[in-house]
Amino acid sequence: MREYLLEFWTDRRVMFLSLVFIASIILTFSLHHSLKLWFAFLSGAVAWYFIEYIVHRFILHGILSKIMPRAYEGHVRHHTHPEEMKTLLTPNQYNIPGYLGIFLLCIWISHSLDISFAFLTTLSICQLYYEWSHFVSHRPIVPLTPWGKWMKKFHLLHHFQNEHYWFGVTNSTLDALVGTSPDPKIVERVSSADKNRYRYRDKKKNVPIENQDGYTAQSSEAPSNL
Repeated sequence: MREYLLEFWTDRRVMFLSLVFIASIILTFSLHHSLKLWFAFLSGAVAWYFIEYIVHRFILHGILSKIMPRAYEGHVRHHTHPEEMKTLLTPNQYNIPGYLGIFLLCIWISHSLDISFAFLTTLSICQLYYEWSHFVSHRPIVPLTPWGKWMKKFHLLHHFQNEHYWFGVTNSTLDALVGTSPDPKIVERVSSADKNRYRYRDKKKNVPIENQDGYTAQSSEAPSNL
């Protein structure tokens, strides 16, 4: 587990998001306090709730893919080789201009630095949670909580059952509300993952890790024993 924690937290994309979160929360509380801050905190979390689903379904998989063709191509690569770290986390080429643009938009709307930083605080911590959840889904890590275990299975259905469904990574509620969380038993299996590559291996013994978390190249199933 330690090696995966190190791999995640030393990644430059995660370090950038962590920096945004730390700077935002410090600057938020160093400026003028008001009740509006709590509304801004909540707004950042609500914004991410929708961003996660909309970007994944409509930009990385759907009708808006032409808006960000390189992001779409990178996501296609992620589905073909789901274990690759290069396409596992959101690239900083989108994080940096994205957060800068959101910050400027917040300033324009609120005319307030503290409210803008408060919004970025929860937005960035929500994205960090998203990146960690996505990382765990594609590493031989057994989540500690029942919710984490459920969401790992949920996301792997998206990869290995049918990539046109199950778009949530940190929560499944929007999928349930809009009908993209069907019964897996009645959905056609459509997966672009390279089954011969997607096999975790024990680095010390150099043998497939199959009994630990259920990943097998042959079955292409989501883990069954989480």
